[in-house]
Amino acid sequence: MNNGRNQNGNGTATAVRSNRSGRTPSQSGSNGTGGRTPRNRPTGVDRSPAPTAPEALHWDALAPRVTEALAQPLDPQLVSQRKGRGGRKFDYIEGHTAIDQANKIFGFGGWGYELIGDVSLRTIEQTDSRTGEVTRTAAYSAVVKVTVPGAPSRTDVGFQPVADETPEGHETAYKGCVTDALKRALRSFGDCFGNGLYGDPPTHARTDPARERDPQPRPQPAAERNPAQQPRRRVVQPAAPADDDQRDAANLRSQLIELSTEQGFTEEQVRSAVQAKTGRALDELGPAELNPLIASAADKLEQRRQAESG
Repeated sequence: MNNGRNQNGNGTATAVRSNRSGRTPSQSGSNGTGGRTPRNRPTGVDRSPAPTAPEALHWDALAPRVTEALAQPLDPQLVSQRKGRGGRKFDYIEGHTAIDQANKIFGFGGWGYELIGDVSLRTIEQTDSRTGEVTRTAAYSAVVKVTVPGAPSRTDVGFQPVADETPEGHETAYKGCVTDALKRALRSFGDCFGNGLYGDPPTHARTDPARERDPQPRPQPAAERNPAQQPRRRVVQPAAPADDDQRDAANLRSQLIELSTEQGFTEEQVRSAVQAKTGRALDELGPAELNPLIASAADKLEQRRQAESG
């Protein structure tokens, strides 16, 4: 006789034992009221996939230890110097130093980088404004993307002239442009990767101690000047197109056009799209405006290649 209890007379214990034996409640045969439990009925658990966080919020997923390390200033002992224009000395960090910093902050398995596209060899022409002489310099450029789990990927371009027209000189420039791109991509993580060393003029540009003590020396009387020095003092050098920011901007523009050409766009289309997006001509943009465009173009090209290979 069925009195409303399960046929085994022990209430809901059947379902409990069924779970322990590997069977689900829908397989127990009775629900305690004489009815059958429908199979595969939702039990109140929301099985819909969790929404994906916007990419802009991924930065918050970095471990607190990492964010604290990124907030620290760059150790002065990690800074090297090179000579620049006008006898000034410029601070920078070397490639192996940037890699050591990344391993220290993110962990040996906590970051990575990849080359986007091919390393390009290009020829740069410069015309002497006084003599009209044209000089040509070969240089390599590359785009590198740095990936850190929990943060948006960082993409930047590197550039390295060929100092010596030998196989060894080309090898050095080939590797140097990749290292330069890696350092520039990492510096977007902050001062711990040398971001404070860049600027126009450079943030930490240094001059010789004698010039620092007397930045504006008194003019020397004409009678006391060395005759060989007088012509050089009268020559006003024009702004050099190879200045760091101008050089980077020119290289970035070429890189953007090249990446877009690989996607099937003409240079005219690229210039028109940049004008529509920024309200300025492509040739008027500096590195700060060009870098996001380069990163976007490189990402789209990589996605296209992955889709074609898949």
